[in-house]
Amino acid sequence: MLGRIDHVGYIAADLEQGVATFTERLGAEVVRRFERRQFSLVGVYLGAEGGNIEVFSFTEPELLAARTGGRALALDHVAYEVADMRATEETLRAQGIGFCGPDLRDELTEAVDLGGVLHIWTRPATCSGVALQLMQRVVSLTLAAE
Repeated sequence: MLGRIDHVGYIAADLEQGVATFTERLGAEVVRRFERRQFSLVGVYLGAEGGNIEVFSFTEPELLAARTGGRALALDHVAYEVADMRATEETLRAQGIGFCGPDLRDELTEAVDLGGVLHIWTRPATCSGVALQLMQRVVSLTLAAE
């Protein structure tokens, strides 16, 4: 059901300090920056293969404080590619796993398309305390239909 690991996500109390941990201390290169306003999310992809490390933060101070729990930088989630998002969601929902956005606030009933890639996150309380990001590139849906 789960494919290859796409990236590992770290939450940072201060985005630029979090990025510096990987660039200055560990030699990773910045690949691209992003903003997802609907989730109050900003972030940076670093490393190999188009960015296999994600460092992100939230623009809402209350949400950021709740998610970081006073930590400067913390492992938050692992993102996996899936071949069939809908089937994966159905299988996991049948096991009692709930889904949300990266802000962990609202329940998601289906994956969201963010720049040509479908995304959904497991709600940790329903998934053994683990946040997993599931991803399916929309391009693969188009190719499969041809």
